[in-house]
This record gives sequence, C-alpha cells and structure tokens, in this order.
Amino acid sequence: MNTAALRIIFGKIRWMSYEVGTSLFDAIFWYVHLPLLKIPGRAEKDKKRIVFIGELLPPRTPRMAKWIIRSGNYSAVLVCSKRGFVEKFSDPCFEASFLFRNKWHLRRILRAIPDVSLLHSFAPKSYYPDIARQSLHVPFIHDMQDVYATYYGLNPSLPWLKRELPHEQACLEQANGVIGQSLEPNVAYRKYKTRKKPPNLFFPLYCDDDVFCANTKMLIPDDVHLVYAGGVAGSHRNPKQYGNIQFQALIKTLTDQKLHFHIYPSPSNVRADYEEYENMAKENPFFHFHEPVAQQNLAKELSKYHFGILPFFKELSEQSDDKLKYATTLKLFNYLEAGIPVIVSKDLGYQSWILERYSCGIGIKLEDIPSVSSLFNPDNYKALKKSVLNTRNKLSLGRQIPRLLHFYNSFGN
Repeated sequence: MNTAALRIIFGKIRWMSYEVGTSLFDAIFWYVHLPLLKIPGRAEKDKKRIVFIGELLPPRTPRMAKWIIRSGNYSAVLVCSKRGFVEKFSDPCFEASFLFRNKWHLRRILRAIPDVSLLHSFAPKSYYPDIARQSLHVPFIHDMQDVYATYYGLNPSLPWLKRELPHEQACLEQANGVIGQSLEPNVAYRKYKTRKKPPNLFFPLYCDDDVFCANTKMLIPDDVHLVYAGGVAGSHRNPKQYGNIQFQALIKTLTDQKLHFHIYPSPSNVRADYEEYENMAKENPFFHFHEPVAQQNLAKELSKYHFGILPFFKELSEQSDDKLKYATTLKLFNYLEAGIPVIVSKDLGYQSWILERYSCGIGIKLEDIPSVSSLFNPDNYKALKKSVLNTRNKLSLGRQIPRLLHFYNSFGN
C-alpha cells in the first residue's frame, strides 16, 4: 500500500475518532438542553426560513439557495457536517452556517434554530438528512443528484454504502417532496419497490446566469485545449469504484495527439489523490494540472479553453449502466456557463442527449479517444459555441427557479 492510500485511510480514522469521541458530550448536552453559543435570531418579517442540511456540501446547493433567496420570500441557513463542508463551494447568501461534528450536535443545532419553515436536505449520503427529518416537524424536501442505489444495486460490496441505503430509502419514501437533480431517483424507486412516491420535482442542475462568459475564441487545429473540472482519483484507488476518474491513460492518449489537456480538481478532492497528476504535468508539456477553483470563479477559468470533456465510459468501472445512463454532473452546466462546447461520452445517456439535442457537444465512445483530434473542425466549432450561448439561457437558474418556488409553496410552508 503506497503512502497516498495510507494518508487517506488515516484521515478517515482520524475523523471517525473525532466523531465518536465528541458524541458522548453532545448527547449529554442534548439531554440537559445546553444552549449553543450562537444561534440566528427570529426570521425576518414576511420571509420564511429554509434550513439546508446535508453531510457533504455539493456546489449545487449554494447556487440554488442564492436564487431562492433572491426571490425575496425566503432566508436560508446552512447546516453541514464539519468534515463535508467545502469553503470553495459555499456562498455568502446564507444568513448563518453551522458545521456539526456528530448526530447529537446536529440535533442540538436544529433545535436551536427558530422559525424553521422548511428542511431542504441535499444528498448523496442520507444518514444525517434522515436524522434531521425525524428531528424537526416541518416539511422535509429531499434533494438528490447521485443516488447510491443506482451505483451497484441494493447489495453493494462496500460496507459503508450498504449502511447508507436504508437511510436513502427512508428519505426517498418519507419525504414530503423529492427533488431530482438527475433521473436517478426514478431508478431508485424501482429498485426499492416503492409503492407510493412523494410528490417530486425534476429540477436539473441548470446554469447560473451570474457567471455566464462570452466565447470569442477561434479553433486552431494544431492548438486545441480541452478541460475537465471535477473529481480525480490516484492510481492507488480501486478501479472498480474509481476507474472513471483515474485519468492517467486518458492524459497519455490525448497528449500523444498534441492536444492540450487541462484538469481542475474538485475543491473537495483530497491532495493524496492528485499529487501524481501534479508530477505528470511537470513532465508532459501538453498536460496542465491546476489548483482547485471556487465555484463562483470556475466558469471564468473554464472559458479560457475550447472544449469541456465528460470522459466517463462503462468499460472503465463497475458502476451500473443505470448510473451512467441517468446521472448528471454539474460540470456539464459549468461548461455551458463558460460558453464552451462539450465532448461527451455516449454512455452518459441523459447528458449526451441534452448536449446532442441542443447541438452543444460532440458524442464519442471510448474507442474514439485515440483519434478524437480528427473531430475538431473550425467551422463546426463556430456552430457549436453559438448553440451553447443560446441554450444556456433556456437552461438557466434565473429562468427555472420559479418552478422550485412553486414546489415549495405546494407544501404550505
């Protein structure tokens, strides 16, 4: 086992020890009603307070919250695990942010926040949202992008994933409403054999109007720059689980064609997973590995390049066909915000359908990668980027957020 793998394991052990070690004290504080030092005041007049709750803060949540607050009808509080909070994903739109260390601390925080009208949880990872659902008697909305039941079915080999599934099922079935940021919740309902589904809203991730960038670049065939923004995994990881974000082979295949390939790792990535990429970039003049970028600045950074890429193929991991077919990723919309067309795996059924429907991308199979440079045509690029600039207006949060507000209002909160 190499040092990167050991560092990741020790990091998990350190957090688990902290979580367990603090639970006893927070359980006692819960039972004796010891107050928190800082709590928000009463909700503003004529505004309803939403609590956004989750274990891992995804960048989609602050983006949505910003537009919800902008409507003028709501204020928002963020409650997130200390371990899962990522500063570069957050946004100053929240009136307060609380980072919990264990389930008892979470209960203490929720009990202390006054005037809560709605709980809006964000998943994946549904353990803490399930605790929140049972702790506050207000409308509970479960918001899902990645759904664990679609990854490997209901009998996964990973123990932590097996423990998550009952909480995921409970949230999907017991929520007052479910928001599907992808099509995966529908797959999960079939797998769980759910007889009665709560009201649901299909609300794709959409583009943030505030960060739209122009695209005035010309495509020069011998100076093409591709970019990927998102999670990466080191070669020490198990390819059955992480194969689609282990890019060592992809880097070689693209740069052998003298294509410039840029990677911006997710701010949530652990450094042990990407140090080897930093070393590769030092030796390969066509490969460029960058520092993580805050969500608010990502589109501007991506706009420097010609194409975004979604290189996820079914041959590279053991994730189910359903996962690839129905999943969606925020990076697709980040690319559109940046004004750049997208090279997309045809195995990503829903995402490739969006891009091909709106003429915003080029669909490829894994076997096309060694000759992908032949697909780049200056005239075609002009048409693609024009479609991107038109399409993102239709798929914008500013245009679509009234649908979400209407969904909120249907629960009479």
